[in-house]
Amino acid sequence: MVIYVSASFSEVSLAHDLLAQPIPDWELATTNNNVAIYQQDTDSRHIKVRGIVHVHNSPEAFIELLEQTHLAPKWIAHNQAVHLLKENDNVRLVHSKFDAPWPIRDRDMVTQSITYVEQGNVYIDIVDASEKYPESENFVRIKGVSGRWSLSAHANRFTYIEYQGQANPGGNIPIWLANRTLISSISETFENIVQQLDNPSLVPQD
Repeated sequence: MVIYVSASFSEVSLAHDLLAQPIPDWELATTNNNVAIYQQDTDSRHIKVRGIVHVHNSPEAFIELLEQTHLAPKWIAHNQAVHLLKENDNVRLVHSKFDAPWPIRDRDMVTQSITYVEQGNVYIDIVDASEKYPESENFVRIKGVSGRWSLSAHANRFTYIEYQGQANPGGNIPIWLANRTLISSISETFENIVQQLDNPSLVPQD
C-alpha cells in the first residue's frame, strides 16, 4: 500500500523542545534518545501509554517498516513474530506473538488496523480482533487492545511519530508489573524505531 503525504514547511520548533513539552492529563514516564513516553491512569488500573519520537525520514518509511512483518522482531520489543492474516487495501489483520520472562507465559494478540490520511497526516487505528483467530494453549491472549499511530511530516524531512494505546495483558500478572513492563516495552520499541528509521543524511544541506 502506498500513501503520499505532503510535508508542511512552516517553521518547526526544535524537536527536543517539542518532546519536552508537558501534555495535559499525561505523566512523563521516561525520555531518551529523542523519545518521550507518557502514561495515563485508567479505570481498569492498566495504564494507557503515549509514545512520541521524531526521525529524519518520511511517514512512508514508517508505514513500509510496519508492513514488513518479518522485521517486527528487530524493532517491536519482545516480539517473536508478526503474521499477516488478511489484507484488503488499507485494512490489515495480524497475529502477533511476544516473549515473556519465566514463569510468565508468552502472550499473543490479534489486531485489525486501518490506515488513512486526514489533513495531511497519516493515522493507523488499531482495534482488538481476538475473535478472528483461535487462541493457542501455548499463549495467553492479550485483549482489549486499542491504539493509534499518528505520523506527521514536517520541514527538513522530519517526521513525528506518535502512538497511543492500551491493552489487558491477560492472565494473572500483577497490575503494577504489567504497567511497568508496558512502559519499558514501549520505550524500547520507540528507541528501536529511531535505530531503524532515523537517517540524518536525508536532511537538506545548506
